[in-house]
Amino acid sequence: MWRCSAHRLISAPSGAPVRALGPEATAARIPKGARIYITIEIDAFCPSIAPGTGTPSHGGFLYYDVLEILQEVASRYDIVGIDLVEVAPDYDQSGSTTILAAQVLLNLLGFIFHARGARA
Repeated sequence: MWRCSAHRLISAPSGAPVRALGPEATAARIPKGARIYITIEIDAFCPSIAPGTGTPSHGGFLYYDVLEILQEVASRYDIVGIDLVEVAPDYDQSGSTTILAAQVLLNLLGFIFHARGARA
């Protein structure tokens, strides 16, 4: 099983290399036919949208950067599991990080079920 996380798909601690590649080329880095377990690390997001983490990553991913990659991966591969880590609600009094985390997970589940329906 191939394990993907935001940090394993990039070669630098920011989202710039992945944004330069684009979602299609990023997803193409995963071996064909791989079964995927996706780990989403909230600290890979820009702290302007995800301040609630212990290790903020300035220059990190924005919401749609991640959604486009996840949609591409879900359309190409069998996703067998997901998790989202590094959320620290105590560092975010507004709650925006937990809302972001929930939105990303809900969208990813939608992408997975949509792709499975299209393959059936």
